[in-house]
Amino acid sequence: MLFDLSAFRSPLPGDVQVFASGVNRESEIRGFAHVAIPIGVSVNRLNQTAIDALIQLGQPVMVDSGAFSEVAVTPTGLRTKVTITEPEWRRRLKLYLHLASALREKALLVVPDKVGDQQKTLARLTTHRRDLTAIAATGARLLLPLQIGEKSHEEFFKAAQNVTGLPLIPAMPMRKAATTPEALFHFLEAAKPPQVHLLGIGIENHRSEGLIRAIRHFCPETSISMDSNRLRAVVGKDRPLTRLESELRSTPTEHMFGAVESPVFTGNGETWDYTDLIASPSLWASPEQLMAIADIIDLVDPVLETFVSSPDEFLQTPCPGFEDLVWIEHPLLAYELDRAWQQFIERRIRFGVRSAAIASVFQGSRLRSQKQRAA
Repeated sequence: MLFDLSAFRSPLPGDVQVFASGVNRESEIRGFAHVAIPIGVSVNRLNQTAIDALIQLGQPVMVDSGAFSEVAVTPTGLRTKVTITEPEWRRRLKLYLHLASALREKALLVVPDKVGDQQKTLARLTTHRRDLTAIAATGARLLLPLQIGEKSHEEFFKAAQNVTGLPLIPAMPMRKAATTPEALFHFLEAAKPPQVHLLGIGIENHRSEGLIRAIRHFCPETSISMDSNRLRAVVGKDRPLTRLESELRSTPTEHMFGAVESPVFTGNGETWDYTDLIASPSLWASPEQLMAIADIIDLVDPVLETFVSSPDEFLQTPCPGFEDLVWIEHPLLAYELDRAWQQFIERRIRFGVRSAAIASVFQGSRLRSQKQRAA
């Protein structure tokens, strides 16, 4: 079990959805997908391979704008460290639209805001209303962090909905510029929203059970979602994910030139068989590997182009100068293919360590019991 808290070993309530946030790398995204745990990502930290993985897997995902990085908590309050520029907001919202167009109702996206600043948040919503309208039109849902300020939460929520003209899901910050329980319950009693999100607090937090009970008391029909960074709790010296990653890296790979055996492949549900695949390098070899092989065996155009563009077919063609020999039987080419195969397997294992470790560590997590539904 990941959590050593017996109170949290029962299944999640059907109206509570919990996202494991702080997941931004492709390997992490795939690791949580293996155990069907919804994730939360920061749009400003995603690279293209991570974005492609989110779209390919098609699972519920909460997408944060990264606005938390603008501010720091000091003894005297919040301090702005760096301001997100309008061009940067447009870039992030373009990625929002790309994800929303693919994931639709499975995407839950945090609107542009300024932590602890109601007026700046309303200004950003006004500036980017057109982009937000396009995103909402895909079926994706929009989260509005209810910032503190002169307005009550209810007044601020109404102002934001008026500014955007869109249905917004109220989200209560639980960390920076945190919502007090009193303010949360007053808002719920007044607004009766169909859904509420608790930002930055997980189901394992000691406050969660009381908050969920209170929300149900004030709003029995309101569905609840929440998120917290689960990776932070298991990464570091003598922590389970880091320990397991070390073990996986040090475990020898067996049967490299047969049905390859590795705990990483087992954990990720991958199967790689040399006998089945060595004659089909199009399925595993990179263009760089193919070019390197061609260089070593002195292939030149037009033969070079054929090998790189259609390697599987090329390997079955006759090898000039050798009677009854096809290219895959050429000793030097066969040797280089074997070397490229070994490099490929080693690279797959290195890449898959974190995915396999996450799948193993979170196998017994309570987060696995939630229904896979739209955000």
